[in-house]
Amino acid sequence: MLLVAAYWRANLTLRQLDPLFGISKSAADRIVDHTGPLLAVKQRQRFRRDAVLIVDGTLVPTRDHNVAEQSKSYRYSTNHQVVIDADSQLVVVVGRPLPGNRNDCKA
Repeated sequence: MLLVAAYWRANLTLRQLDPLFGISKSAADRIVDHTGPLLAVKQRQRFRRDAVLIVDGTLVPTRDHNVAEQSKSYRYSTNHQVVIDADSQLVVVVGRPLPGNRNDCKA
């Protein structure tokens, strides 16, 4: 789980993670592919009437230039909208990625 969290949070490549955990790149790839979906939380369909949901956008740096565009920081990134349940502080849903040069209002 720590390898998957480091892969998602630090935006490191598998080649950078393998010496940290003492495993091969292909083993790290298999661990991320197998364990990643198990860590996902099942999405809720309905919320209480008084539920507070927080919506915010974030730029995620990426090397994939098919979706990404140069953002304000001159890095290629994608803009993701994230909805969080204020009570449990769990991520409810993440929107599909948009080019990083789009502001939160457009996204």
